[in-house]
Amino acid sequence: MKKINLPLSALFLFIAVAANAQKLPNVQQTSLRAPANIKVDGKATEWNNQFQTYNKATEIFYTISNDDDKLYLTVQATDPNIIRKIIGGGITFTVNPSGKKNDKDGVAITFPEYDKKNPPFYVTLDNKPMPTKDTVKNRMQADSFLNAHNVQLSDKLKLIGVVGVKSISDNVISIYNAEGIKAVSLFDNKIYYTYELAIPLKYLELTINKPLKFSYNIKLNGMIPKGSTMIDTGRPDLIVFVGPDGVTYSGGKASSENMVLYYPTDFWGEYTLAKK
Repeated sequence: MKKINLPLSALFLFIAVAANAQKLPNVQQTSLRAPANIKVDGKATEWNNQFQTYNKATEIFYTISNDDDKLYLTVQATDPNIIRKIIGGGITFTVNPSGKKNDKDGVAITFPEYDKKNPPFYVTLDNKPMPTKDTVKNRMQADSFLNAHNVQLSDKLKLIGVVGVKSISDNVISIYNAEGIKAVSLFDNKIYYTYELAIPLKYLELTINKPLKFSYNIKLNGMIPKGSTMIDTGRPDLIVFVGPDGVTYSGGKASSENMVLYYPTDFWGEYTLAKK
């Protein structure tokens, strides 16, 4: 067994995160008005970095909220493998206004989304600088690491996938779209990954004047490219799939880390729009 030596500060931080996760419900239990100052900027400062829920199946913290015009999803991932999984395969947020999980008329928004011109981006977090006795040097190294990774996110995560919105004909739109769907993600100074999404209620056919309970699904798609098919090679120790281009690819050994990265995970919940 490989021994991992964590800096004392990192160990305390890990314990604090784990303790907080244990106190939170697995699925959000209440409706919530979005703060008046909410901004979709990849920062959870409006929430004081506190979340309503920690979902064990997907290993993410999340909060769903709304105002009179939009539905918001705020997600935070602290585990490096979950962060890599989200960035490499995106999160699909599906809303079924009918409240039925099998509703084929639901709206599904995916971010980040990729296409042939914008291939998946796989972030590396292994080169995080280790703390030293020089606090000034530590801060400079941490700032440099943080800024470099956030620049990468801004450069690479340019697309949003849209399915089920009748008035939007394109299945893939720019993050700079005119439709009012917003999505941004950033790392904070702890190298936690915060993901924010805002969807106008009109696209979901929901209204604050008549709030109805609807079902939603949050899915971490995994890093196998969309349209790929897993194949059985008779080797349970290997992950192999056929890509949308018809080419066979290897995902490497079927280690616990690769299983987390490649295979999708999801969960369902219910929500009712919150009035003032």
